[in-house]
Amino acid sequence: MKLVGKCVALVCVSDLFLFTGNSLQAQSATDQIQQLERKIEELQQEVKAIKLRTESPARQEQPTGTSGAHVTADSEGFAFRSNDGQFWFKIGADLQVDNRSFSGPATTTLADTLVLRRARPVFSATLFKDVYFYLRPDFGQGTAVIYDAYMQFNYFKKFKVRAGKFKPGVGMERLQEDDNTTFAERGLPTLLVPSRDIGFQVAGDVVDRRLNYSVGVFNGVPDNSLADAAVNDHRDFTARLFATPFAPDEKNPLRGVGFGVGASSGAVDNLALPSYKTFGQNSFITFASGVTAAGHRNRIAPGAYYYLGPFGLFTEYGVTTEGFQKGAARHEVALRSWQTAASYVLTGERKVFGNLVPKRNFDPANHGWGAIELAVRTGEFRADHGLYNYGFATPATSARLAKEWVGGGNWYLNRMARISLDYAVTNFEGGATFGNRPTEKALTTRFQLNFQNFPQP
Repeated sequence: MKLVGKCVALVCVSDLFLFTGNSLQAQSATDQIQQLERKIEELQQEVKAIKLRTESPARQEQPTGTSGAHVTADSEGFAFRSNDGQFWFKIGADLQVDNRSFSGPATTTLADTLVLRRARPVFSATLFKDVYFYLRPDFGQGTAVIYDAYMQFNYFKKFKVRAGKFKPGVGMERLQEDDNTTFAERGLPTLLVPSRDIGFQVAGDVVDRRLNYSVGVFNGVPDNSLADAAVNDHRDFTARLFATPFAPDEKNPLRGVGFGVGASSGAVDNLALPSYKTFGQNSFITFASGVTAAGHRNRIAPGAYYYLGPFGLFTEYGVTTEGFQKGAARHEVALRSWQTAASYVLTGERKVFGNLVPKRNFDPANHGWGAIELAVRTGEFRADHGLYNYGFATPATSARLAKEWVGGGNWYLNRMARISLDYAVTNFEGGATFGNRPTEKALTTRFQLNFQNFPQP
């Protein structure tokens, strides 16, 4: 590089002397000076061009703030990012195809089926570094619904403000991403918490990576449901506190411990009645004619998990006390549920609350088979006797209790593709004209593709 510079300098000097000698004979002193200045400027541009051509490409960095963008395609989806890092846009997708088969006495009323459980494109963006945007519609099961659509201001890390349609902070398993749940369908306690709602929320870490909080104000929706409009002028208020006290310590055997509680309170006047479904997605409580939601509703949902290497343990409880009305009679009824699940990754990968990533992707030619996980779960859902004593439902059509046992396995071909097989047995008390509703035995096979597991701030 120095040699090139010296050569250029010698050329410049020789040109200058020649130019000067010729010009002094024909032009005035002023014209000569102007021409010399132009010649010097041209030579400086030539020197600069030679430097750029000979300099190593690795050192030719584009200045911060200049135009242009980076485009990437990897396991987190497709992304477009500005050179200064303040703007990025990501595109992902979530696809789940299920095959449901039933056996036993319940097959007389339950039909085997193939269903497009979820079909969700995902769009995510950051604007001016601190404004986050997330949009996820769903076209599964023959519908078109906006599941998530919100913006979030992240400038204050302990006070992030979110507005739009999203999951309120009630229900630990509900807050887990749909693609990261251990089983194809969530447990019975999730039936007692909202799916998505429109509102405002502030959240953040009280202690970084150890203690998180959220508080929000929402329209209010039925249990296990979502809506796009308010049906009354009251609001649901939610709060959540969740602790992972040992998470930052990589060597602590308790780093996989997490526990907390979420709660909500609000009015239910004019809300639609809730729907409670089994693992096979069949309703097991039917409300009597003329019953409406009325009065107040309180939810509380504590939960905890523990992950140690390939082992995972998950437990959750939920209780909802909700007002119902039939004619002039208005009463509050409690519905309770719990679940406990255990899992083990046979191939040794670390089990986490989020996305499980195989050590070796499925590639038999190179001795890669992905990750294999086995899991079991049990849980119970119980309605208080008041639901039947007050005439809001009848034991002939609505079960007083549902208890499930689920066993399953997951084959993670890579962090995007997964095949699941779950077998669930649900027993009931009541729910039939004489005695108990027939036991439901459901076998669910799921083929899942997901490349939207990019981190959300």
